[in-house]
Amino acid sequence: MRKEGPKKAFGFSFLSILIFFAACAHPPPPRSAEDHLLLGESLGRRGKIDEAIVEFEKAIEMRPNYVAAYTGLGAAYGQKGMIDQSISASKKAVELDPQKATAYYNLGNAFGRGGNYEEAFAAFFKAIELDPGYAEPHYGLAVCYYATGHYTLANEHADRAEAMGFKIPRRFRRALKKAWAKPG
Repeated sequence: MRKEGPKKAFGFSFLSILIFFAACAHPPPPRSAEDHLLLGESLGRRGKIDEAIVEFEKAIEMRPNYVAAYTGLGAAYGQKGMIDQSISASKKAVELDPQKATAYYNLGNAFGRGGNYEEAFAAFFKAIELDPGYAEPHYGLAVCYYATGHYTLANEHADRAEAMGFKIPRRFRRALKKAWAKPG
């Protein structure tokens, strides 16, 4: 009987490693609502919003009262500029869990993008009431106050968000500074 030589053993090891890495490159398809949610969030972070929407919808299809999926769906629709859908999904998240600050934050963003600042303010303030340490709603308030010409309040909320660790976009700070410089 012939013994296996080093070349054959190396070939087997190399093939095993290749199969292992191929399996890692192509993870198994999502099987649960949670899998679809996590995939949707990952796709959204990578800017693949259309694909993220599909995953959030699949999560909701599997688990109709899945608050986190409605929250993600509302945010994704908002990123696409689909205001009515964003409001609808965010309202559903709020309806399912009225104590979820992120749902109110997303609802505020949706209203703000749609120009309904009164509703946006209410949603952002509710998010802050539910989670006083949540920085993003302060930034949302800053943007809405800026859009409505209340620059002092915009600056105050931008400063609060920043003090809580939120990175204010330079573009917004420049716009706010420019607005302050205008006579009037």
